Amino acid sequence: MTENNIKEEHTTPAPATLAPPNPVPTIPVPAPTPALATPTPANVTPETTSFLTNMKIIYEHGFAHSKNKSRMHLLFAVHDCHYVAEQVLREKAKDTTFNNALRNIGFAEIIKTINDKQTIPDYNHLLALNKIRNDVEHSNIIPDATTVNFYVRITEGFLKWSFKQYFDVNYEDLALENMIHDKGIRECLKTAKTMIEANNNLEETTKKILEALAAFKFLSFRYLSDPRVNGISFGGIDFPNLLADLGLKILLADDENALQRMMSISSSFKVEDGKVVGVQSAYGGPACKNREEAEALYDEIVSIILTHQDKLPKSTWRDV
Repeated sequence: MTENNIKEEHTTPAPATLAPPNPVPTIPVPAPTPALATPTPANVTPETTSFLTNMKIIYEHGFAHSKNKSRMHLLFAVHDCHYVAEQVLREKAKDTTFNNALRNIGFAEIIKTINDKQTIPDYNHLLALNKIRNDVEHSNIIPDATTVNFYVRITEGFLKWSFKQYFDVNYEDLALENMIHDKGIRECLKTAKTMIEANNNLEETTKKILEALAAFKFLSFRYLSDPRVNGISFGGIDFPNLLADLGLKILLADDENALQRMMSISSSFKVEDGKVVGVQSAYGGPACKNREEAEALYDEIVSIILTHQDKLPKSTWRDV
């Protein structure tokens, strides 16, 4: 893939975003309301939609952690997977009577009671996940990466089944890109998803996916750097980039993969007639070889943005 320049106006139709970046934002921008990619059944409330979408996001966080074989990341993956499985079961258990308040009932009793009424696929594996989580929590016994990856997939299967069985919602219809705060990035990712589904040219599809990450990078750069130091360098090191890079290393210290992705994109202040008028990013990389690679890249970029967007102030984002 050839290098491409992505400027602010390329990812949003709003001309107002061309104004010079403000290093100290003062106007907060509200977060968008979660939405589904397709219409939900009439009996599904917005509260249920929001709950299920959040569960999917937390699962995706756990999935992202599972890619890193360090003990800390594997610990987070186990916790995230167990958390979403338990919360879905607790939501379902609200229509079941127990001998005590639901908040006092443990995972094992809840899942057994629900399973007695309707068989849960991978019931025994979910019980095993509960034991693994307890071992992690109370005994610092962390399973290896292969075991964690297995239970990550078990959790995904349970979520897909339970969302439909318990709430009449298709897991795939919960569009995570709708949870992204920035309008330009959301629209870019929606276009990329459409291109994937239509089996469009893989090089163009890859460009569109990476365009979303490049936009996330220049918005981060705009906040972390300062146009007042544009043009200043020390020993050949550009000071605006140095500021932004140091900020990113602090914000993404817990996610090496995301940091590497972000650092692979170069950003800079856009200057016209000697004045800073915006921010631009340059990105590039090999095209995906097939649809499966494109889908994996798409999921990775969505996960990176969702995981880290709240580390920046709401005023960072363009029209929601």
